[in-house]
Amino acid sequence: MRLANIRACNVAGTEIAKEVAAEQVRSVVLRILEDNVLCSVATVTPEGRAHVNTAYFCYSDELEFFFLSHPTAVHSLNVSRNTSMAMAVFSSSQQWVGPDRGIQLFGTCSEAKGPHATQAEELYGQRFSPYASWKASRQEQDLAREYGFYRFVVRRLKILDEANFGEAVFVSADVQRHIGG
Repeated sequence: MRLANIRACNVAGTEIAKEVAAEQVRSVVLRILEDNVLCSVATVTPEGRAHVNTAYFCYSDELEFFFLSHPTAVHSLNVSRNTSMAMAVFSSSQQWVGPDRGIQLFGTCSEAKGPHATQAEELYGQRFSPYASWKASRQEQDLAREYGFYRFVVRRLKILDEANFGEAVFVSADVQRHIGG
């Protein structure tokens, strides 16, 4: 994964003169992801309306995110029709007076298949150690047996990390993948 077009902006979206290195952005992103296990997932309904859902997530070094969902859940049906998706990751225990920290991610999502499904299973099991026993304990009639992994590929990100970048400074970047990613 490579970060490009890195910009720092104020709350009005105006670019500010602040040099931010790609390695610093990557480090902040990985720290936020490591510190949080829940995300909010935003999808688009066939009528063009927003839909939000929460999910436990895992992620790869290439900023691919994976979450479990039932194929008939509203957000799953939404991405089967329109792959556009956004995700927010943050700690809800933050206090209003900051310093605040969170990340918004924008990209595309689809059901994980083949090697991506295998990768999702491995990463999810590493992040959530009870996953394997939970999966094995599902009874035949349990709807959770129908759950599958969904793969969210990030194209752009926006970070608020006031301790690292300053008060009300948002850092955004495009995410570019290696060939084949």
